[in-house]
Amino acid sequence: MRGAIVFLFLPVLALLRAAWVFLHPVAPAEAYYRLCASHMAPAFFDGPAGTAGLLNALGAAGGLPDLLLARLLWPLFALGAGIFVWLLAKEVFEDQAAAWAVVAVNALPQFNMAAVTVGPLMPAVFFTLAGTWAVRRAWAGGGSYWFWAGLCFGLGLFFRYEVALVVAGLIVTTLVVPRRRTPANAAGLVWLAAAGALALWPALRWNAALEWVPVAGGTLRSAWEFEWGKLPLALTGDGVGVVGALLLLTGGIALLIDARRHSRARFLAAAMLVPWVWWIYGAARGEAIAAAAFLATVPALVFLASGVVRVSWGRMAGIMFLLAAIGSMGAQIFSSGRERAQWEPVAAQLRTALRDMPAGEAPGFLIAEDPDLAAVMGYHLGPRTTGEYPPVFVPESPDFSNQFAIWPSYADFVEGGVVADEYFTEQKGANPFMGRNALYLGADLPQTIGAAFENVAPLGRIVLPGGRKLTIFLCLNYQTLPL
Repeated sequence: MRGAIVFLFLPVLALLRAAWVFLHPVAPAEAYYRLCASHMAPAFFDGPAGTAGLLNALGAAGGLPDLLLARLLWPLFALGAGIFVWLLAKEVFEDQAAAWAVVAVNALPQFNMAAVTVGPLMPAVFFTLAGTWAVRRAWAGGGSYWFWAGLCFGLGLFFRYEVALVVAGLIVTTLVVPRRRTPANAAGLVWLAAAGALALWPALRWNAALEWVPVAGGTLRSAWEFEWGKLPLALTGDGVGVVGALLLLTGGIALLIDARRHSRARFLAAAMLVPWVWWIYGAARGEAIAAAAFLATVPALVFLASGVVRVSWGRMAGIMFLLAAIGSMGAQIFSSGRERAQWEPVAAQLRTALRDMPAGEAPGFLIAEDPDLAAVMGYHLGPRTTGEYPPVFVPESPDFSNQFAIWPSYADFVEGGVVADEYFTEQKGANPFMGRNALYLGADLPQTIGAAFENVAPLGRIVLPGGRKLTIFLCLNYQTLPL
């Protein structure tokens, strides 16, 4: 397989992905990022602000058609990522291995889902591959490439924090591994670290202002509490899959063994090692860290592709893997299309329930059980509130674990000089949602909903194609939770 075929293969694949995006509705995660784009912040509970900021810059916070145009950018990110896979593999090995690496990466289910779904993974992969290729060129004597490497890694950190793991591995390896062609460039390494720090600074300040609640993962002691029973599920979880986990484990071990003898493999190992170890460490604690897994997968795949062209049976093994990956990819994307199509019928039932809702002191409002459900219902139903309020709320809760916790809520009191209730004089102001009716959509009725409304009754059950069951509850006369 030659490089010329790659440059025909990648544009055709980009067009097919763009057609898939055009024909399929918005996913819950995409609706959530669109909602974040209309409530911009330096960072978010689930990661940096790059995805929301990009949607905001493209005008996607206002809805279609701008959201559709923004969604079409993700197949272009995948196209660019494929080009940099080819450039990196060709720089390290040869043209034929580079072509196999491109095909293998584009056959991975996780890569294909990220290519047709708005989210942080594909932009992070694109900028990380571009930065890694620039570092490789800098290793070969191109001093100016350090600037481009720092710029690309800085942009990647606006999308996923795990990009810093790749940067750390490349910096340490550049300092430790002796090279005959050109010594380590101190200014380039300082810029690489400084660009990353500058990119992370807004998120660090935002997290510090919230007392590190968004990144609090436990105590120092919990960092050494492993859950080995969850290891297999954690290694394959969050879209990595059994094939992807086996590929990454075997490819990673083979690459590290070969890196002890060959300098070409050493560079790929430098880009892979830290996220690879972080992925395994997280899995040992029972956590699936898919972003770290995928950032480590590309160097491992490039190395395996070089092996495919070196052995007689390698091509047959490579073809078998590609067929398995393509089959898995097709099944996953088809399933995703069906799941996306199920939300408009749910929104239609909510519209009917809203139309038949008893009149209250003011227009009714909507509550959904989790952020993704609230975001996708808000997207399909359109804005129902004004100002800073999200179109659909999540239940009030002391749990500070998602962005809804810091957005204005139906449970908030608007400050003012008037005491809302003579018995609760410590609460200055009034709640504008008092006395209003609401609809709640979820699997079960939480205690916070039952306690805050005067009367709650189920209106109907919805069974989604995947088997998930949701119930629409009519909630009358909101009175806030008792103090």
